[in-house]
Amino acid sequence: MAKSPSLLDLLAMLPAGDIARTARALGLSPELLRKRLGAIESTLGVDLLGSATRALMPAETGKLVLEHAGRILSQARDFTRDLEELAGLQSPVINLGADTFVAQLPLGVTLGRMITANSRLRARVVVADFEELARAVIAGELELGVADTSGAARHPTRLAIDPVAEYALHFFVRPGHPLLSDAPPTLANVLVFPLAMSRVPQRIAVHLADAQSQLRPDRATGDLLPALRIDDFAVAKFAVAAGDAVGLAPAPAIETDIRARRLAAVPFEAPWLRASYGVFRARGRGLSRAAQLFVTQLRQVDAAILARAARSARGTARRKAAAKPRARRRKAG
Repeated sequence: MAKSPSLLDLLAMLPAGDIARTARALGLSPELLRKRLGAIESTLGVDLLGSATRALMPAETGKLVLEHAGRILSQARDFTRDLEELAGLQSPVINLGADTFVAQLPLGVTLGRMITANSRLRARVVVADFEELARAVIAGELELGVADTSGAARHPTRLAIDPVAEYALHFFVRPGHPLLSDAPPTLANVLVFPLAMSRVPQRIAVHLADAQSQLRPDRATGDLLPALRIDDFAVAKFAVAAGDAVGLAPAPAIETDIRARRLAAVPFEAPWLRASYGVFRARGRGLSRAAQLFVTQLRQVDAAILARAARSARGTARRKAAAKPRARRRKAG
């Protein structure tokens, strides 16, 4: 049975871009579709569509109306979803993305705690770099992303960012690597060897390119694409452990491997070598109740990781301080 087109019908059918296909989807003839759309335009007092006879393209006022209609539709869906979750009519679902560092640090613990608290939870996680995650979040394929957000300045009007934490980053290699044999290396020394990691954000890439002129950041984004671009951190660690490649990670992500002597930290530090990660979502799009709980739990897990890292750093400093007098006594003897 034919139905009168509403703004939401029109919004859903616009991707077809053609009067005939849209009319068939609504069960109308093209002429009747035009007439009924004209009635909507008369009610609103604006032209929604352009003047082309076949193309279904919004006019400038139509773009504004449809933008607001899309926002209302999205909010209505979110409202229905939250009500159904609250009433227990559907399982809570989260579609999210994370970069390799977040996937290695707080993500797994966060999801583990949530599934323990609610066994009905369903989650899908995509691991990729920030640019890929941003595109998926803006397109509505992912509800939220958690990653180093230094590239967010390229999407100022399309993403809403909530900072979570900041980590110092460290280069790491296999035990016995040439970078460990002499005095602490310079950045140029480190960059003699191939990098095995995900895309390096622009604010770090500029320093790497200054130290090694052969490195060429991506022209479109300013990010650096390493010789071994690996978004899976476990694979990156295997690649580093098996050869002379150099990895990059926050200390908590590699501390277990360092204690087990599978990997070794390169003694190089710089104030710019840091990752600032946060939660991001599309502007104007709210988070589900499950996603809000995820963000709360993520912050709690991350606070615990940072506290443990601080205790570990203090312990290391005390051991080094205690070792210095012993070394001086041995020299004196």
